[in-house]
Amino acid sequence: MQNQSPLLQDAWRGNEVTMSNGEREPPAETVWLDDTGSGRADPPSERVLSIENVAKMFGVSKLSLRYYEFRGLIRRIHSLDGVPVFGWADCERLAFIIKCRKAGVKLCDVVTIIDATDDDVSPLGFKTGQENCMALVERLEQRRRVIDEALAELSHVYALLTTKLLGDAESSRRG
Repeated sequence: MQNQSPLLQDAWRGNEVTMSNGEREPPAETVWLDDTGSGRADPPSERVLSIENVAKMFGVSKLSLRYYEFRGLIRRIHSLDGVPVFGWADCERLAFIIKCRKAGVKLCDVVTIIDATDDDVSPLGFKTGQENCMALVERLEQRRRVIDEALAELSHVYALLTTKLLGDAESSRRG
């Protein structure tokens, strides 16, 4: 479990977690289907990682999940009582996809990176994914620098406005 994201580790332990939509979901509402080989019993069918539960948990639409399935990014290869359900690997990938999309990364860029992580990827596919990954890191670092500069400017202007407001309030009390 140490290789899983903190979001998934908290969900596995049954802790309340903040989902991608910023809301806190009750931990008893959804549990993970154990595809780690630990031998845990299957959860009740209403609490497995069905498309409905995963969509709600991650704050995405079922249509988005189906689209990611269509693109081959996630797969419901497990089933419980005939219902296709997601496993750990899909939730890890979904968390990565959502984080990238929130950062403004195009889905086609995410696809090349995810494809490069497949066990049967060609050396060229691996190299392409690695290069795209580094290019995205550089692009996001540049965007972070721009945002940091803007935040610094806004903080400075806020301080000036606050000083002026306090100075005007002091002048009006004297006058």
